[in-house]
Amino acid sequence: MMPSFKSSEPAPTVPDFVDIPLFQIKFMGAKLFKWTPDEPRGKLQITLLGTFCVFATFNFTSMLLFVINDELATSLDITEFILFWGFALNAMMKGGTMVCFRRDIEFVLKGLVARHPKTEEEREAFQLVPYFRTINASNKYLSIWHLSITSIFALHPMVSSLLRYIWRDDTNESYDFTFPFMMAYYYDTNQPLTYAVSYFIQCCGAFYMSLLFLSGDLLLISMVQLVNMHFGYLIYKIESFQPTGTDADMRTLGPLLEYHNEILDYAERIDSTFSLATFLNYVGSCLVLCLIGLQIVLGSEALSVIKFIGFLVSTIVQVFFVSYFGNNLKDLSTGISDAFYNHPWYDANYKYMRMLVLPIARSQRYAHLTAFKFFEISMDSFKSLCTTSYQFFTLLRTSMEEEDS
Repeated sequence: MMPSFKSSEPAPTVPDFVDIPLFQIKFMGAKLFKWTPDEPRGKLQITLLGTFCVFATFNFTSMLLFVINDELATSLDITEFILFWGFALNAMMKGGTMVCFRRDIEFVLKGLVARHPKTEEEREAFQLVPYFRTINASNKYLSIWHLSITSIFALHPMVSSLLRYIWRDDTNESYDFTFPFMMAYYYDTNQPLTYAVSYFIQCCGAFYMSLLFLSGDLLLISMVQLVNMHFGYLIYKIESFQPTGTDADMRTLGPLLEYHNEILDYAERIDSTFSLATFLNYVGSCLVLCLIGLQIVLGSEALSVIKFIGFLVSTIVQVFFVSYFGNNLKDLSTGISDAFYNHPWYDANYKYMRMLVLPIARSQRYAHLTAFKFFEISMDSFKSLCTTSYQFFTLLRTSMEEEDS
């Protein structure tokens, strides 16, 4: 039986579940869909979108200029540049995925609005507040941690540059200011004004990419959590159903089967929407873990090592959350079949028992997330990711040590 609870808190809605990722997307000026047809599009949002496009174009152009005009002197420079490029491209890919599949995202979320619990009794049966607290805490934690690491990467070079500039021995000596990321410009950035403007644009670009990268995963796990809540409710309804042995049992079973098929369809749409992004996220995370490991092992500056450790933890935790909620989706979906087995079907008539074969067979094809159909997303895939990343890391480290010796 599902535990009962009483809460004086306002009942969370579907928009509340996805509020944090959609706010992050809206902060960049984008809007995937309108909850209501008359929802206005503000001038501020258009301004933010234009600013994002200008800054993103400027930063990507500057990174290309660096590739053309400069050389990467050391292995650390190479790994750092690959990390930044990989992170930016992965973020843009996630943003493009959400834009391209915005109609599917809208379809799922508005469909779940129609199925959302409306009465106090339904909210207790759905365990609405516990499910919301879990996803809200997860979204806040990931956002705070990820954006804190971005802040460290953005502010560390500026603070370091200013301190070295103030404490230099010769005031007439020329001094090169440092930037957070490897970019090249056609103008002189050693002047205070041009340095400040260029640095500000780099920082804005870093936060834009971080929000894109973060919002894609947060929207995925928020939508999965909503579907998980409905699967949990279905399990509760099926296990608590007491057949009477009459034809009236079919009138209860029919809506449950229709409900189950609808939630399965939502889960499949979520998977097809984010499947490619999830695959690239896993592949990118494997690469990031290897390269960050090299930065930590081979790096010499203590502060650089600390910020890359933070980046490493952020990457692992973000993939862990996607794997965790994907694993819950798989378990709860599989639980539907167990619920049909466990409820007192033996008290029903022959027609009900014969009809029960179909939903049991259907529920054995459980809902799950995939990485572009290559493998299922679960805690097992997370363990495999960590193992594979460590193996590649040791291989790269050994190869680099042999080249240096």
